[in-house]
Amino acid sequence: MSIHGKHIVSVALVLIAVSGTVLFAHPMTVKGTVAAIEPKRIQVKTGEEKKGESPEWVVIGAKTKIMRNKTVVTFEQAKIKVGERVVVNADHGADGIMTAVEIRLAAQ
Repeated sequence: MSIHGKHIVSVALVLIAVSGTVLFAHPMTVKGTVAAIEPKRIQVKTGEEKKGESPEWVVIGAKTKIMRNKTVVTFEQAKIKVGERVVVNADHGADGIMTAVEIRLAAQ
């Protein structure tokens, strides 16, 4: 194979590897009520869970933005309660773990 052909194959392999990563990491919105809350994760019940299935957990990271009404607050200031309505914008990574990008809560 010529050097030119090897470069084309190399570029094609890199593109396939990069596009595979992009396919696995995708944003999603989870709307529902808080089923459980911990400092590092939130469990959201959407009402679409099958019988016997637990609601999805979403990781709360250092970069997660938490909004109470239109104000950005810390986790402690948010005072998230079980049963309150929540919208979580999350990234679903290739590892299967959902990480919250933004958590939106109604005014208290």
